[in-house]
Amino acid sequence: MTPVPWRSPVVWGVPLVALALLVLLVATGANRTVFAALNGWSHVTGPGPWPFITVLGDTAVALALFLPFALRRPDVLWALAVSALLATLFVHGFKPIFDEPRPPAVLSPENITIIGAPYRAHSFPSGHTTTIFVAAALIWLHFVSPWVRAITLAAATLVGLSRAVVGVHWPVDIAAGMAGGWIAACLGTSLARRWRFGLRPMVQALLVVIGIGCAVALLASLKTGYPMAIEFQYAVGAAALASLCFAAFARMNAMLKTS
Repeated sequence: MTPVPWRSPVVWGVPLVALALLVLLVATGANRTVFAALNGWSHVTGPGPWPFITVLGDTAVALALFLPFALRRPDVLWALAVSALLATLFVHGFKPIFDEPRPPAVLSPENITIIGAPYRAHSFPSGHTTTIFVAAALIWLHFVSPWVRAITLAAATLVGLSRAVVGVHWPVDIAAGMAGGWIAACLGTSLARRWRFGLRPMVQALLVVIGIGCAVALLASLKTGYPMAIEFQYAVGAAALASLCFAAFARMNAMLKTS
């Protein structure tokens, strides 16, 4: 596959917009105002959909959702592994440095709606947003369909914004997560294309085992902080494992036909 040029808007468009929003929020002091507006969305929609949306940014959920690429697209799986490592370093490197309090630790109960666990510390950047934007960028870098790209980016943006709707992240956290996740995926994909050892069967087998572990953890009621979305969590885990079984069966069938 031809690497995406570093000057391409695919690489820099999203993080530049995200960083511009971050600067604008800080410069205008609009962080709390925008948070209040986003947090109020649940008053219009009801709390029902937001746990299902926001849990898509959970690391185990995101990794399980990429299990269908196992045995079919080893390049995507390897790029995911490298990108996830970079994203982890980004999130867990910045969180203790800034150590920003989350909205529930700052705002009074009457001024905030909290859906799910009321996290209070290590606000910046948003880990869920970083995770979902890693996933979105990987789709953009490996698939050319404009419809797939548009839907993926829209879904990732909604997941990011949901972190304010459920009351656990400021808009600046979300903007940083958008930029950090996307850049991590772009760098991760570039490095994965250079470090070809990740395409070896032993490495791919290890990545598949990690994906299976995430899917099994979801089926074993992994605590994501959103118990109201537990059925969705089960569905993701089951679908991920089923897709792997289907891919393995298809490969075995093809090998038998050629033997």
